[in-house]
Amino acid sequence: MAAMDWLNYHHLLYFWTVVREGGVVAAGRKLRLSQPTVTGQVRALEQALGEKLFERAGRKLVLTEVGRYVYRYADEIFTLGNELQNGLKGLPTARPRKLLVGVSEVMPKLIAHRLLEPAMRMSDEVQLICTETGRRSC
Repeated sequence: MAAMDWLNYHHLLYFWTVVREGGVVAAGRKLRLSQPTVTGQVRALEQALGEKLFERAGRKLVLTEVGRYVYRYADEIFTLGNELQNGLKGLPTARPRKLLVGVSEVMPKLIAHRLLEPAMRMSDEVQLICTETGRRSC
């Protein structure tokens, strides 16, 4: 891929929408933009990347290998953006909450397990990250 200084996320959004909606016309409806505008934005992304993202297969557009690669990242980017917006509104997100815990190596594992058990039984999904620390000399 050709080097680029920055990524235009508007172009990436239009590309992502074309793939998700199944075509330029449907993406234009979703984005409330004309078909030529959407096509131009996708072409601008292709030029910035130095790669073709779609190939024609009859009347349909089919993703190239690079297009599939770019789409995977775009999907993750815009999914995270939606989760961010939902989280700020207090709505549930698909990402589990993280609980970072440091446990001293001198603490018995059974006690650590019992202390952390309520977090593991929470109705919300929690990603528990537990690290064991060595003794610190005073």
